[in-house]
Amino acid sequence: MGSSQDEDSLGTRTCSPISSLHECHQDELGLRSVSSFSSTTISSFLSEDLGLRIGPVVIDMGTRSCRAGFSGHQTPSAEISTLVSHTTVLSEGLEETRSEAFFGEEALLYPDTEIVEVMQNGIIINWEAAETLWQHMFEHKLGVPPEEHALLITEPPLSPTSGRENMAEVAFESLGSPGIFMAPQPVLSTYAHGRTSAFVVDIGHVVTHAVPVHDGNCLAYAIKRTDVAGSCLTWYLTMLLGDMEHTLGNWMSPVVEDIKHTCCYVAFDFNNECLLPPTSCMLDFTLPDGQTISLGKERFQCPEVLFNPLPTWGDSYVGIHEMAQRSLDLLPEDIRSVMHRNILLCGGSSLFEGLPRRLGSELAQCLPSSTEVEVVAAPGRRHAAWMGGSVLASLTNFQSCWIRRDEYYEEGPCIVHQKCF
Repeated sequence: MGSSQDEDSLGTRTCSPISSLHECHQDELGLRSVSSFSSTTISSFLSEDLGLRIGPVVIDMGTRSCRAGFSGHQTPSAEISTLVSHTTVLSEGLEETRSEAFFGEEALLYPDTEIVEVMQNGIIINWEAAETLWQHMFEHKLGVPPEEHALLITEPPLSPTSGRENMAEVAFESLGSPGIFMAPQPVLSTYAHGRTSAFVVDIGHVVTHAVPVHDGNCLAYAIKRTDVAGSCLTWYLTMLLGDMEHTLGNWMSPVVEDIKHTCCYVAFDFNNECLLPPTSCMLDFTLPDGQTISLGKERFQCPEVLFNPLPTWGDSYVGIHEMAQRSLDLLPEDIRSVMHRNILLCGGSSLFEGLPRRLGSELAQCLPSSTEVEVVAAPGRRHAAWMGGSVLASLTNFQSCWIRRDEYYEEGPCIVHQKCF
């Protein structure tokens, strides 16, 4: 696909993504939920405006997994682990070696492989491995060539600016994509919930962020983070199970994760919950080997650390309600009330039953009694950033915002700082 075709298909004028969003009619945005988008309609106008076969691909990288799919869809088409390993194998019939990559649990099956850490604290630290991951995603999961699809890639809060340039380099020089755009995850999560302003509390695997989004822009000066996140809960649940004489080693970590997501819940009042009869919260869980374990108070003790981290963990481990309040305190009075009414829970570690009510209660205790606090926990919040990217990349007015391949080669990687918000 030549640069002239890219220029025609991806548009030639520059624009502000935020202004594009605000110019859209409410019925086109379908902002009440991503499900209101018609995939048929979206594919139709994308094919016409972009000159691409199906439309843009949205990629959302997380510390544990990478989600990808086509714009206009309600959920990602594929999700794979970000665990990557490389091994050198002898080509059959040839006296030469080649490198082979493995992903996810398969990467752990080969003892001679080198495990590569793609992400750290939500940030890509190995771009060669990220490129390998995305190539695998396109070839084996999406089943489409990257040369035919523009890419919208999500960015975590507080990402280094160099990351955008690296993304553009991989997209254009390695994948051959005709266009790219990068957008902050909190902004996209806000779009996925039908809003342009909200207070996003994103609880991930290794880090949790509180990010105010106002009129489609992250208010960077008020972003706060805590190291209390999903991996802490997994570790703590492993300790609790050990106290019950259920020893589950590191190799059983996926099982502990399953127990955490299946059995645990957040108590509205932790102290009162502890006083309930043990039988009131008992639940059996069947292990892969057929053994059954019974969980009681461990079910709510585990996620309690979201609000009350262990004192030995250090100063960077702050309760999520305290983190959120610190962020809200930095906001001007005129937008603080909007944030209080639009608190969005997002991320894979935000799915615990009882979490929205408890977070709202904890925040309300720090505010005047007349303050209206609403915590929104949408069913699809685990993929909220991806869903918001699906929304944004599908808007008619957004199509001229892509960074085109010819622009990249003409102006260099620095163009990402001019065109992405």
